Amino acid sequence: MSFYIKNILVQAKNCYRKLIDMNKSAYWKLQMCGTEEEMREVAARICRNYLHGAWKSVDPNDLDFKRINGGLSNFIYYVALPSDLSKLGGYARDSSPEADDNKKHMLSSHSFSMDEPKKVLLRIYGQVHGERAMDAIVTESVIFTLLSERRLGPKLHGVFSGGRIEEYIPARSLITKELSEPAISMKIAEKMAAIHSMDVPLSKEPNWLWKTMGKWMKTARDERLAPNAVGKTVEEQNIIKQLKPIDFEKELEWLKKFVSSMDSPVVFCHNDLQEGNILLLEDEIQPTEDDDYVNYDSKTSKYVMTQFDDQNTSDSITSQISDTGEPRLVLIDFEYCAYNHRGFDIANHFQEWAYDYTNPKHPFYYENLDNLPTLEQKEIFIKEYLKHYHTNLSEDKNHVHDPSIDEINQLLNEVEGFTLVTHLLWCLWSIVNASKSQIPFGYWEFALCRKEHYMSLKQEIMKKDKFGFSQKRKICEVDI
Repeated sequence: MSFYIKNILVQAKNCYRKLIDMNKSAYWKLQMCGTEEEMREVAARICRNYLHGAWKSVDPNDLDFKRINGGLSNFIYYVALPSDLSKLGGYARDSSPEADDNKKHMLSSHSFSMDEPKKVLLRIYGQVHGERAMDAIVTESVIFTLLSERRLGPKLHGVFSGGRIEEYIPARSLITKELSEPAISMKIAEKMAAIHSMDVPLSKEPNWLWKTMGKWMKTARDERLAPNAVGKTVEEQNIIKQLKPIDFEKELEWLKKFVSSMDSPVVFCHNDLQEGNILLLEDEIQPTEDDDYVNYDSKTSKYVMTQFDDQNTSDSITSQISDTGEPRLVLIDFEYCAYNHRGFDIANHFQEWAYDYTNPKHPFYYENLDNLPTLEQKEIFIKEYLKHYHTNLSEDKNHVHDPSIDEINQLLNEVEGFTLVTHLLWCLWSIVNASKSQIPFGYWEFALCRKEHYMSLKQEIMKKDKFGFSQKRKICEVDI
């Protein structure tokens, strides 16, 4: 990393820390700790400070303000200007004739400038304490900005204490079962290849994985699984008893030696490509009295975009398919992004096929191992990934790389090996967040299930000669 970039990150980190210390009260309220009225007022004030035009004078009570699904690490709010133009400009704090003239001017021009967003997403960071947490926030914000500039992610409208304002994209998160749909899976492979082929101004050493696991391991050992550690419930206590005997330090050292023989290329990785971080784009309908809004879907336990109009025609229904007939996807939430082995990113994505985080009851997720990708599904994904990855790096963008059987089998081996790493990583993550995170999730249960999968897969690998993998089935080609 260059001295210039490093200096920017250090300054940004210090700025974040000061801003958060200065605005703890407002930040606290937006972490679902305030009343509806207080949260709305804070959100309106943030938008008023960082946006322009109608945002400067709209009454907070007239904003469309709702919390939407924000994953396991953040709180996300949907904030939109009112569709009724008569409500704009009514919150001016100055009642002078000059203010009235400004209000009339705003209303006459519909209160919008060409680049003024009508709808935005307000992201509130869920974990901001500690040196490492601040580093992660700043790095993720820098990456978010880079991806925004390269049109690989949403636009960044502003950065404030404890969060940021993002472009609202008419879209919805994928649901777990959609990850296995051929068209969507192939498009995810293409998007992942685009991310992996980026040159990002961060350290190119794959240190994130081992530093992160080492940090979480220490917290787990010294705090969550300390000799005097106890659970809040009988169930938690039983899980803690099962996790305490695990020598995570020994497991981590074994893993390092094991994956070092995988020879998996280091690329810029997302490191958390689950369905909640993949948006399916939709065409936004022109604002009318029946404009779309965020609504809670009790079946999926998520907030989704809906229509007030009950008589949608084929012309008014939002489109999820591009002109070429392919689904349009955007990857989001680069909280864990860093240079890492490509095998990890793909292996981690494949494991997410088995986890559905929409369970409205404890432990707030479903696990279905039958949904894990088959060998054929892995081959199709990997072939599509390799095709786009090599094309992205080639000077001749019209040349389509046709991956060889050896290339496909090599990456299959990497994926199988790094599946072990994904289980141990998220096991440690769950232990660290247990009893700490304010987001409802069965962290102890998730940690136990990932630990069990890790131990089971490790035993299978240990049975193989010199930790090697059996040769994959010989295929003449991968059918798509």
